[in-house]
Formats: sequence, structure tokens, C-alpha cells
Amino acid sequence: MKLKIVLSALCIFSSGAGYANAPQQAKINAVKKIYADQLNEDLMGIDILKLHASPELRKLIQKRDAIAERHEGDMCGWVRPVLIPGSDYDVRASQIKYSALPNGRVRAQAKNFGKSFHVDFELQCDAQGCKIADVYDPSSYKKELTLIVRNGTC
Repeated sequence: MKLKIVLSALCIFSSGAGYANAPQQAKINAVKKIYADQLNEDLMGIDILKLHASPELRKLIQKRDAIAERHEGDMCGWVRPVLIPGSDYDVRASQIKYSALPNGRVRAQAKNFGKSFHVDFELQCDAQGCKIADVYDPSSYKKELTLIVRNGTC
């Protein structure tokens, strides 16, 4: 009888843990898709961050892009790759490690030309999937975009 109670408790506990991890797994899968798209040569030239951004983050990126267009020919100091640091990359999707953080974010970490990097993602998820609400590398990219938009210049 005691064995049945213990086994029942373990079943309940383990099934509950599976449900608790489901939202985090959806977030991890979303970040995997983001990097798969980033590394897909067929999608080169597409702003993958904007493609997977929440509506609020997408609006900030669009405003940033409009500022850059107004200053065509100038190299805006804030133009930089966010998902993978550097002007080029040798990382493959299979080399990126993903983990759920205690604060609800998802971390992607890898090496690019031998140099370690990590990027943390804050995601908003609903029935349609997960979208990027913010990116931390290590500070908030959303805050950085807000300042760029507020200043309105390169």
C-alpha cells in the first residue's frame, strides 16, 4: 500500500513538472527557430530579429530603420549584429546551446570564431507562438532602441 502511495505521488509530481516545463520548452524552441533562421543562407538580408519580434519591439526596430534611412551614407554607431556578435560568423545551429533561466528568459550560447558569447531572450508567448519582447547582450536591446528612437539621429 505504501508503495502505491509513493508511486502515485511520484507520477503526480513528475507529470506536474512536465507541464511546468512546457512553456519554457516552447520558448527554447522559439529561440532555436530564431537561430535556425539567422543561419539560413536563404534568409540572408532579412532582419531576423524584426521577423520574430513582438509588435512593440518591431515598431521600435522600424523606427530605428527609418532613422538610419534618413542618415543614409552615415555609419550609425548603433548598427550592430545582436543575435551573433561580429561582422561574420562561423557558428552552426547545432553548436548553439539553449537553456531556460530562472527569470523566465532563454539563453543561447556558443562560440563565434572561437570567442564565447551568449544572448538572453525575453519572449512573449500565446497560442500563435512566441515572439521576442527583448534581447539582453548583456543589457536590454529594447532600452537601447528606445534611446535611439528618442534621440532620432545617428
